[in-house]
Amino acid sequence: MSNPKAKLNAIRCRINEIDEQLIALMAERTQFAGEIARLKMALDMPINDEKREREIQEKTRKLCEKYNNFNPDLALKILKLLMDYNKEIQMKELKNKQ
Repeated sequence: MSNPKAKLNAIRCRINEIDEQLIALMAERTQFAGEIARLKMALDMPINDEKREREIQEKTRKLCEKYNNFNPDLALKILKLLMDYNKEIQMKELKNKQ
């Protein structure tokens, strides 16, 4: 593919596919938040689990090394946003059950 315009379009098309996969995976991850809240209630566990968050952070750093030294700060920021959002969902779930 020596045509730069065609190559640009092909790359953009692939990025669009990846974006869709990312959204689908984030939605799937978020769907578990309510279930996790119910399980934490049954186990009498708090919403915040610092040990679990540290495990996720460490795993994320290792995955960043594995995947072409992807920027761990960026990955951790994204995961923090997801975890904070999921905690909000869990809090709402707990309030609805009380």
